[in-house]
Amino acid sequence: LERAMDLVERTCAYTNHTILAEALEKWPASYLEQVTPQLLPFIRALDERARKRSDAPKLAIWDAHDVIHMAHMDIHSSAKVNGVAELHTEILKNTELHSFYVLYPEKFNNKTNGITFRRWLMGCNPALSDLITQAIGPEWKRDAGKLEGLMDYMEDSALREQLLSVKGENKTKLARWLKGRGTEITPDSILDIQIKRLHQYKRQQMNALYAIWKYLQIKEGRTPTRPVTMVFGAKAAPAYTLAKDTIHLLLCLSRLIDQDPQVSPWLKLVMVENYNVSSAELLVPACDVSEQISLASKEASGTGNMKLMANGAVTLGTLDGANVEISRLVGEENIYIFGQTSGQVIHRYAAGDYTPADWYEGDPNLRRAIDFLTGPKMLAAGKEENLARLQHELKTKDWFQTLPDFNAYVVRKGQALSDYACDPLGEPPAPAGDGAVSGGTQRVRLRPYD
Repeated sequence: LERAMDLVERTCAYTNHTILAEALEKWPASYLEQVTPQLLPFIRALDERARKRSDAPKLAIWDAHDVIHMAHMDIHSSAKVNGVAELHTEILKNTELHSFYVLYPEKFNNKTNGITFRRWLMGCNPALSDLITQAIGPEWKRDAGKLEGLMDYMEDSALREQLLSVKGENKTKLARWLKGRGTEITPDSILDIQIKRLHQYKRQQMNALYAIWKYLQIKEGRTPTRPVTMVFGAKAAPAYTLAKDTIHLLLCLSRLIDQDPQVSPWLKLVMVENYNVSSAELLVPACDVSEQISLASKEASGTGNMKLMANGAVTLGTLDGANVEISRLVGEENIYIFGQTSGQVIHRYAAGDYTPADWYEGDPNLRRAIDFLTGPKMLAAGKEENLARLQHELKTKDWFQTLPDFNAYVVRKGQALSDYACDPLGEPPAPAGDGAVSGGTQRVRLRPYD
C-alpha cells in the first residue's frame, strides 16, 4: 500500500476547477460505507499518512465528524496542485487553500485553461478559419502565437469587409436555426450572448436586470439606433431552485418584450432550449458581444470567453478568471471591463459588511428594476412564487454581489453597444470631475428615468 501511495503521489496531479463549496465534494463516511465499503480502509490509510505531515484538523481527509473531503485527499496524494488561471491559482494559494500551500508550496502551480481551435474555430467557423489561413498561412492552427500576424492587416479594408461578411453569414445561419425552433430574431441586430452554466455567481440575474432597464428606457421613448438581441443558453443543476427562478424570469421577460409592440422592434430576449455543445457551435460564431460577467474571484478560468473572442466577439466582463490574462493580452482598449476587483470582493466577504438592502434603498434606478420583478406586468406573465423568491434573494442576500456591480455594468454595456452601433441608449461615463465612475465599488451615475 505504501508503495502504491508513493507512486500515485509522484505521478498524479490534482487540478482544481472551482472554489465553490458545492463543487469541493465531501461525503459522510456512512454513505461510502453503503456504496463502496471496500474503499474505506484505503481512505483511512491516506488520512493517517496525511496526519503524519500535519495534525491540523482543517487539513484532514477524514474529519472528526466522519466526513471525507475529496479535495483534501487529492492535494495530499498528488505531485502537483494546479489552478486553471493566473488569478485562480493565486486565490488558491493565498486564501482558499492557503493552509495546504503553506504545507506544500512546491506543489502549487498555474495551468491556464485553453480551447481547441479544431472544434471552436476550424470546426464551428470554417469560413473565418479559411480567411485567417488566406491572410497568414496555416501555421496558426498549431501555434496560436502566429495569429499575431493578423496585426499586419489592421488597415486592410478588403479583409475587414470579408470578416464582416462572415460574421453576417454566421448570424443569418443562427437566425435560421432559431426560426426552425419557433424563435425569430433579426440577424442585423447586435447579438449579445451569455452562454454557460446557469449559476448565481455567473450573474445571469444581472443581465436580466439590464434587460428590464433597457425595456424601461425604450418604453420611455429612448430607442436605440440598432436593435439588440439578448441570448441566454445554460444548463443548471435540477435541484437548484434559484437557477429555475432565473430561467423563469428570463422566459417571462422574453414573453413580455415580444408582446409589446413599442419594445419588440428594438429588443429581443431569447432563452435557447436544451443548450448544449451543438447549439454553442452555432451561437459562438454569431456572437457580437460576449457576456463574461461573473463576480470577480468566483470564475476559476472560463473557456467560453476564449471561444467567443476567437470567433470575433468583443468581451464585456469582470476581471475574473482568464479575463485577467485575456485583457492583458488583447489590450484594455479591446475589452470592456467593469466592476469590482477580486481583492475588493474578497475583502467584502472577509469584512461581512455587504448589505444589499442599502444598495436597493439608496439607488432609485436599481430599485425600480428590482421592483419590476413583482410588478403587475411580470406577475401577468409568470408565477409570483418564482419571481418573488428571486427578488427576495437580491434584496436580502445577493451573495454574489449583483447590486454593487449593476450600475457599472449598465454603463460599460452601454459603451459596448454604443461603440458597436452608435447606440444613443449607450450611457458614456460622466465627464471627469463629475463624480461618476465606470467600475469598481462606487456608484455610477445613470441618466434618471424621470
